[in-house]
Amino acid sequence: MRMALLALSVPALCLAQAPQQPRLTLEAPDFDFGKIAPDTVVTHRFQARNTGNATLTIYNLNPTCGCTSTVVGKKTLAPGENTELEVTFNAAGQSGRTRKSVQVVTDDPVAQVQTLNFEAEVLPVVTPNAKVVQLEDLVRTDRRKTSVKLTSGTSSPIRVADVTFSDAPWLGVTTREAGKDLWLDLDLLAAKLPPSKLSGDDTITLRLLNPGPSVVNIGVHWELRPPVSVTPARVAWAEPAGQELHATVLLAQPQNKPFRILAAKTTNPLFKLAAVPTGAAARQSIEVVMSPVAPAGVYDEKAILTLDTPGHPELEIRLAASLR
Repeated sequence: MRMALLALSVPALCLAQAPQQPRLTLEAPDFDFGKIAPDTVVTHRFQARNTGNATLTIYNLNPTCGCTSTVVGKKTLAPGENTELEVTFNAAGQSGRTRKSVQVVTDDPVAQVQTLNFEAEVLPVVTPNAKVVQLEDLVRTDRRKTSVKLTSGTSSPIRVADVTFSDAPWLGVTTREAGKDLWLDLDLLAAKLPPSKLSGDDTITLRLLNPGPSVVNIGVHWELRPPVSVTPARVAWAEPAGQELHATVLLAQPQNKPFRILAAKTTNPLFKLAAVPTGAAARQSIEVVMSPVAPAGVYDEKAILTLDTPGHPELEIRLAASLR
């Protein structure tokens, strides 16, 4: 009987001698503020609980960025007690997807330092609905108008100090306000485009008075309808190496006006142009030949034709091959 009582007292003694320890448990330690304006300050309260059996002390909250401030609801928690850890994020000077963290330092003997994480997508100060304007299929008599909307990402309206663009007498640019936002109106006169070019690129630069990025660039790509159409627009092969490859390209004048091919060349001697006609016709054809000595690899070249069509002295045809 005495031995039985002694045996029962051993577990009780061990239990009584178990150490009393605090334990910090962070509920949902990760938080996403979502999309926020660049001039905003946002706050989130994380929940912390002492799940141990001794008093827990929160020593410090250490943010990894000066853009973050913190407040501890209670620094001392009894077993089972909880508190809030308030984290405030100032988005000023931040842009895009931003991730930050705060270290929670306590006397938890198992995990003395734990981490709170938060993220946000800080919207740009100004967002254009198009970074490049495409003005295609133009004819010389066209006048093409279009607009780009610039949306303010802050509580302040967009203010423009000046608008400049490259030497482009064919391009007119004006601005108009729409509440906080701004419209950029473009007016292109195709008759003023360079007579020797079928395409080109210009850049419009807006210098803003708003804080943050002070310059916004909008590209303008213009492209005239070619007076001679090309079919196919791109010659491409995917074949084994070691064989001679052929393709026929048809040229046509949409108004059925005769034209001449004055010269023809390629950017790589492995590609040759054969059966190039010399007479005038509204429809012409040439043959593109790729040499059988071309080694395996990827090729990206051009055929360049000189024509007698006004405003269209050169015509480029893409030549591509993937030889295995």
